[in-house]
Amino acid sequence: MSSGPFDLSCVIERIQSLQPDPLSFVGSVVEYSKVTDLSAVSVPAAYVLMGSERGIPGNGSRAQVAEAVFGIVIVVRNYGLGIEGMIHEANPLIGQVRDLMIGWMPNKRCTTGVQWVKGDVLDYDAGTLVWMDVFTVNHIIGGMRCQK
Repeated sequence: MSSGPFDLSCVIERIQSLQPDPLSFVGSVVEYSKVTDLSAVSVPAAYVLMGSERGIPGNGSRAQVAEAVFGIVIVVRNYGLGIEGMIHEANPLIGQVRDLMIGWMPNKRCTTGVQWVKGDVLDYDAGTLVWMDVFTVNHIIGGMRCQK
């Protein structure tokens, strides 16, 4: 029985299928927390970040459904073509990540399909764009159904 938070390692593994092309780097919050200078980031890159979790009220049994929110940050760079260049770099990659995530079931017995929630620009500096898509997935905590 596991009552731990949703394990993002499966999301990271899924995103790594885009490495080395079109992604040059895939990381987690550990690597993302070290980013202090956008011009030094290896691009295109993706970082998987954990968001909030909340319980979904149920019938009071030991097994409970929890909603996990996570983000995938995408970093791209284009120095020469203004907004058109940024769109050319970012949009196909954002689409590929969404295609990998939307509807994917990390564990067919213990999760629902991943749903896209929103996307937004987090930062832009000197030709480097930082975009984050937010996703949600329901998973079962507690109980015997999802033992590892």
